[in-house]
Amino acid sequence: MQKVLIVDDSQTNLTLLDHMLRRQGCEIVQARGGHEALTLAGEHEFALILLDIQMPGMNGYETAMHLKQLPRGRHVPIIFITAIYQDEENVRMGYETGAVDYLFRPVNVQTLTSKVQVFLQMHRQKVLLEREIESRVQSERSLRQAEEKYRSIFERAVEGIFQCTPDGTFTEVNPAMARLFGFDDPAGMIGVGGLRRQLMVESDDMNRYMGILRRDGYVSSFEFSGRRRNGDTFWCSESSRLVTFDNGTELVEGVLEDVTRRKQTELELKHLATIDSLTGVYNRHLFFDRLEHALVTAKRTDSIVAVLFIDLDEFKRVNDTYGHHAGDELLRMVAGRLQKRVREADTLARLGGDEFGVLLECLDDQNGALTVAQSLLEVMTTPYVITGEHIRVGATVGISFFPDDGKDGVSLISRADSAMYGVKRRGGVRFGTFRECGVPR
Repeated sequence: MQKVLIVDDSQTNLTLLDHMLRRQGCEIVQARGGHEALTLAGEHEFALILLDIQMPGMNGYETAMHLKQLPRGRHVPIIFITAIYQDEENVRMGYETGAVDYLFRPVNVQTLTSKVQVFLQMHRQKVLLEREIESRVQSERSLRQAEEKYRSIFERAVEGIFQCTPDGTFTEVNPAMARLFGFDDPAGMIGVGGLRRQLMVESDDMNRYMGILRRDGYVSSFEFSGRRRNGDTFWCSESSRLVTFDNGTELVEGVLEDVTRRKQTELELKHLATIDSLTGVYNRHLFFDRLEHALVTAKRTDSIVAVLFIDLDEFKRVNDTYGHHAGDELLRMVAGRLQKRVREADTLARLGGDEFGVLLECLDDQNGALTVAQSLLEVMTTPYVITGEHIRVGATVGISFFPDDGKDGVSLISRADSAMYGVKRRGGVRFGTFRECGVPR
């Protein structure tokens, strides 16, 4: 039975990987560190080594270099598994020490088992090939059979495998690659000048990709939006290398997979991290982020930025009278009305409780912010119908301006808040600026 060596100083990680690979038709051998791994590699033939990077005594890079010096370890593929060493420099170091791939924790079970099965299959073919060549060194038949076996792996691989010229003309494409891009067979992709560039949605992606490839000689997990033959788009992740032959000819060899589902999940989670879960408008974290970016632009363009701090009047009374469910519904309805009144270029966010913020960028003068404040207050005058009850709530708006009232986001929000409380103290008005109404809290 084929053997896979997993090396990690954590017994928990060893047990987890062992459990993931238990049904993959191979024998799992465990090592608690680099020295033990070297001993085992000298005694056994392994089809694959899964190697942790951060280990005491001898780290993963050092272990890999020593493994490559062993007769039995020289040609064993190594996949690094790490949770922290994900930067470009460490990835480069991993490939230089002999790694064939990287996996990042938490490890996706499907990704791990798919890659392990590919290497187990390649190892089986390698063993068969070595046995055949040993008995028929001069036999053309053995060479032809070996080529057919490797071609079978190439043809049946679930990941797209390709070879192309640096200008983007494919010379080899497997069926999986053709399917990914919506072609009936690989022949439709081979020999078409510059097709590689046409299959990338963003033209800058190809330039960025080639820049990395020329600089480093390889590209690892390069993500881009791909275009299928029918125009549909999907997310791709590619790992490839630049091969230079003795005659100076260059070819790019790589593996590509569809990561649309994972990418969509990442984008959805990123979006949810910026949204207030109750009202559906942006949250305070994104508001602060947008404000900081707006200030950078305003300083460069010498323009005005305004922060409007909106506080609902009598919101506590609504909660006390009608209950928190009604209060939550009121906040959602208020957010909906405010959202319809702000420009697409402006940012509305719930800052907390019954407080909202509006960020206005690139204003020509301060009067624009006063007009927006009046518009937002007007939309609040119509009663809200909640569970059959007509509920009226007003609002008070405090306004601060960059650069007059503050040079940073914290100061601007604090002074808009101060202006809002100043308006409440004055009475008779519903909005005001920090210069007119700002008071110490």
